[in-house]
Amino acid sequence: MRYSIIEVINIKKKIIYKRNISLLFILELNNINIEYQCRSGYCGMCRIKLIKGKIFYLIKQPMAALFQKQEIFPCCCKPNGNIIIQI
Repeated sequence: MRYSIIEVINIKKKIIYKRNISLLFILELNNINIEYQCRSGYCGMCRIKLIKGKIFYLIKQPMAALFQKQEIFPCCCKPNGNIIIQI
C-alpha cells in the first residue's frame, strides 16, 4: 500500500496519509481543526500554506479569490507524495 507523510510544522505533528480522502478530511480525523465552509474550493476559508511537496486537486482549480502561490485548499486536494504544511 502506498502512503504519504504529512508534516504540520507549526504544531509539530506528522500524519501518515494512506486513504483516498481530501487533505481536510485527514486533518480532521487527526484532530487538527481548520476553518472551512464550502468543502469544494470556492470560498477559500480553509486555505493553508504548502511549505514543501506537491498536491493535486480533485477539481479543475479552486475558485476562491486571492489565491496565493504557496496556498492550497485542503478541502479539495490530496498529497502527491510527502508534504510539509503550515496551518
